Amino acid sequence: MIAGFQHAMAPVGIVASLLVAGLLFTAGCAKLVRPDSTARALCAAGPTRCRGVARAIGLVEIAIGSWAIVLPSRASGAALAGAYLAFAGFVAFLLVRRPGTSSCGCAGAREIPPSGIHLVANLVAAGVGVAAAFAPPRAIGPFVASLGWSSVPFVAGLIAAGALAAVAITDLPGALASYDRPTGHPVERDADRHVRADSALEAAGIGPGHSSLWPGASLREEAHA
Repeated sequence: MIAGFQHAMAPVGIVASLLVAGLLFTAGCAKLVRPDSTARALCAAGPTRCRGVARAIGLVEIAIGSWAIVLPSRASGAALAGAYLAFAGFVAFLLVRRPGTSSCGCAGAREIPPSGIHLVANLVAAGVGVAAAFAPPRAIGPFVASLGWSSVPFVAGLIAAGALAAVAITDLPGALASYDRPTGHPVERDADRHVRADSALEAAGIGPGHSSLWPGASLREEAHA
């Protein structure tokens, strides 16, 4: 029964490992081409002194990602887990010690502030690496070849899933933060809040029937009067 479960979960492990390794490879390429954001996150002294370090990190990411994709093994899974654990530790450091940091430097020139979502994503990716270290998935070449014509939608779906994961990490934190209530503006829950809002609008010269309000608002009020 356990063997059957492991056989059924094998494709899931392959997809998860490929996604995590592919994202690491992509992030490494971004750091290699445009290291300034990573350099700023690493060094308070400025990006000039740390561009070489940022590019070196990018090369390591490319190497580990390629290794985990082409020749998955216990060692490559452990390296994958170690890389993402290091990223999680760095994001946690920025969240605690440098809460105003504009970017974690994980996506090249793209400015992505560190967030809890990014921290959790790194920990999940590290978990995938640990799983790959205990049970290395099949290499992508033989696996895709075994799919036949189904390999085309599989690869397309894998690329789409990777793009969605990248969007979740890069854009979701900012989208959620945009709904936060500004500091000093508590939620008003009393029954008179609408009356106060109407009074404030009238004081500003925006009374019933004003052109900036919903069309026909004054007519409806007169009909109910």
